[in-house]
Amino acid sequence: MKDHTHSFNQQIHFWGRLTIAVAVVMTMSIPLYLTFVLGFIPDAGNLVTGLISIAGFVGMVWFIEPVSYFPILGPAGTYMSFLTGNIGNMRLPVIGAVQNALDLEAGTKKAEVAGIFALISSVVVNLLILGVVVVAGQVVLSAMPESLLNSFSYALPGILGAMLVMFAKKMSLKHTLMVTVLGGIVALLIKLSPSFLPKTVAQLVAVGDVAVAAVFAIALALILANKDGKAGGADA
Repeated sequence: MKDHTHSFNQQIHFWGRLTIAVAVVMTMSIPLYLTFVLGFIPDAGNLVTGLISIAGFVGMVWFIEPVSYFPILGPAGTYMSFLTGNIGNMRLPVIGAVQNALDLEAGTKKAEVAGIFALISSVVVNLLILGVVVVAGQVVLSAMPESLLNSFSYALPGILGAMLVMFAKKMSLKHTLMVTVLGGIVALLIKLSPSFLPKTVAQLVAVGDVAVAAVFAIALALILANKDGKAGGADA
């Protein structure tokens, strides 16, 4: 069994690294061609400004997401998800729903295999729908009433709310209340940050609101996991 698992993991890392490397090369090929072949060299100041702006918005997420998502995604799911994107609003809900439907514990081999099939299905359906939307999306959108178009702004909160309910079912009432209260406090602090923080700091907090919320979420998760671990050790 161990030999099969080791071989399976080797194949995952080989193809995962290969596909990610190909994606990086293809992504960089156009800007490199524009810069070094056609001579459209951007100003260094604009590059630095753009990098700082992007890093301030999602820089922390570059480190937080791989660590926080890995226990649920597993090695194969991590490669597939970061290659295809839409992790928080599509890949994780799909995996969570499948694992929850099959009553599997996240982090186990069965949950990882179920997650792989869930991701494959998610990517295929995503590509099919995206293809239809790209081809006929504008026609469909122009035919929709404005009230229906405005409702799309509630899609992400709805997905995140469904994820919270799904995971809250496996949490104690006390922990669920703690997560809900802390989330509300963090959101309120981010919104009110311009009133009690220096302007520059408040702008960074507002731009990097996802990263700030993620830091609090990971800190709370570590605290709760530590308490659960101590409680389990005491019971043993």
